[in-house]
Amino acid sequence: MLLVQGVLSARLIWANTAFIDEGAYIFAGYQEYAHLVHGQNVATYETFFSGAPVIYPVLVAIADMAGSLEGARLLSLVFMLSATVALYLTTRRLFDRMSAFFAAALFASLGPTQFLGGFATYDAMALAVLVWAAYFSTRFAFGGGRPALAAAAVLLALANLTKYASLLWNPVVVALAVLAGPGYAVYRRARWKNGLLLVAGWCVAVAGPVLLAGDLYLQGFKKTTLMRKPAHDTVSYLLEESGEWIGALVLLALIGVVVAFAGARGRGPQARVQAWLMLVLFLGGIAAPVNQMRIHTWLSLQKHVDFGAWFACVVAGALLARAVRSVVEAKWMPGEAATALVVLLAVVPMTWVGAGQGSYMTGAWPNSKPMVDLIRPYVQKGTADYLVEDYNVAAYYLKDRSNWYQWHDLVAINYTDPSTGRALTGVPGFKAAVKNRKYSLIVLDYAQTRATDRAVEPVIREAGYRLLATIETSNTATHGAYYVYLSPDVAEIPR
Repeated sequence: MLLVQGVLSARLIWANTAFIDEGAYIFAGYQEYAHLVHGQNVATYETFFSGAPVIYPVLVAIADMAGSLEGARLLSLVFMLSATVALYLTTRRLFDRMSAFFAAALFASLGPTQFLGGFATYDAMALAVLVWAAYFSTRFAFGGGRPALAAAAVLLALANLTKYASLLWNPVVVALAVLAGPGYAVYRRARWKNGLLLVAGWCVAVAGPVLLAGDLYLQGFKKTTLMRKPAHDTVSYLLEESGEWIGALVLLALIGVVVAFAGARGRGPQARVQAWLMLVLFLGGIAAPVNQMRIHTWLSLQKHVDFGAWFACVVAGALLARAVRSVVEAKWMPGEAATALVVLLAVVPMTWVGAGQGSYMTGAWPNSKPMVDLIRPYVQKGTADYLVEDYNVAAYYLKDRSNWYQWHDLVAINYTDPSTGRALTGVPGFKAAVKNRKYSLIVLDYAQTRATDRAVEPVIREAGYRLLATIETSNTATHGAYYVYLSPDVAEIPR
């Protein structure tokens, strides 16, 4: 299963150039690394990153130093493979080996799983650390003692600091400590006390980093996670998108919950507790879509659903194993044939669909190589400023030729017009900066800041900027172009 998952994700590693988020985290990681090692100045990423910039960005920058973008993406693949291992071990402890086999196979088959395994962002690390916390929480409930409790608490805190949104699944991890295992027979105490101990351990583990972080981190946490502004995506659209990625899995998990409650009748309190645990795991499986419906945003949904899918796979795996056992007990066919049949009917179709989804997700942004190659000769370390829409990709590829503070996007600006002394923001600020030829190079693609691009374009021409090239682009959804302008103060280099 790990080999199949590895191959399905590895094919995506070389399929496209860096995405905006990948460029942002790796580029930031180089700066944070230089700050930690050499004391160099660094941008205040903690105010707008939705995870601590000194954790994953630094780690992925080291991976990039060793193996470029491919090395950074291979790091994600290692994390995602480890998440599958954690799923197998957790499900085996909760149920049996056959349930663990199906749970891991279902998780590996998902498009988001394959995509995250070939995508260099903090999601793969946060997911892996979170689910290993879930494994140790389960192990603690089965009598793993203080080492398992400490591991669960520390890993849960690390996952939350790596990606703040992982807090959404903390209750599920705690519920595993409460509802898994034989309960009172292990520690001679009520189940709820296990959960209380885990929460206390988490508080201790997270307290130090939070106290050291300071107000800027708190500002970033509030802005990106706690007080995120609602967007405008409809509930029906989010349901449709979520259904495409994890709909079949959620349906299997829902059936598994119903079967668990139906089968718990007359079987004693332990069976009822296990049924409640399966319900909690199912709720964890749908937590991401429900939360994003609350704030009406599609952003990162294709990644977040995979966090919940891990928990839903536990329930779905147990259901498929139960189906195999039912077929065998009915003497319709031997165990090997029944297992092969379930794999053929459930796992293989989901893997086929997931492979297509992984390819689609990886092709959802344009290949930036022609644009980067074009502007490379004009970029050099110094005082020149570059206005590039979604500049993180260009900044990442040209990090050895530039300083981080030379790059600017069209999202926000604070510019003082030298002719009037007025402090300007937004579109007026960009217009004034372009009019005064602040930027030696401008790249627009009419994507993230389309309205601003259109407002600034006439001023670009009026200020004498030359259209160096129009580079056509395409992705799995749309066609577009990069429009590269050169300042009249910069000599054009023959190509």
